[in-house]
Amino acid sequence: YYHYPAKDELVNALFNRYEAELDELLGAADAVRNVEDAWLFFHMLFELIWKHRFLYRDLNDLLFKNRRLETHFQTLIAAQERAMRHLLSGLHLGGSLKMELRDVASTANTMVVVVSYWLSYEYVRDPRRALEPERASSALLRGAFHALSLLLPYLEPASRDHLFKLAGNYQQS
Repeated sequence: YYHYPAKDELVNALFNRYEAELDELLGAADAVRNVEDAWLFFHMLFELIWKHRFLYRDLNDLLFKNRRLETHFQTLIAAQERAMRHLLSGLHLGGSLKMELRDVASTANTMVVVVSYWLSYEYVRDPRRALEPERASSALLRGAFHALSLLLPYLEPASRDHLFKLAGNYQQS
């Protein structure tokens, strides 16, 4: 912290790291073709968000106080929505998902909302312990499952069963 004369400079430097890591990860959405790929993608996405959770702890306040983040976070949200649309398209191409074109944008948007505010939801559920490192794994797995559960009405039966199996395997360990 002492290397940065102003708090905004520190926040901006940390945000730059997050933005670069997120950009790289979002590119992987293009390769998703089945539920297992999607599970891994969301798990990695939630791990990245956990790593940079300071951004999400009080996002509204942070955006209000930092003009650069205010404008750049909108770009990140748009990139996440594009990545979710690519993920949905890949699942469709892979035969795992049957979704009408009219449902793609709203589903992608809702997935981004879940991803962006999952840690806040976890915090509200258990304010004293939710963001403790020993609780991270289960919180992130719940987030990944809930983001993917938005696809349940659209998943082919075998893919739906596989998603529940994946979630169950991780919840037991």
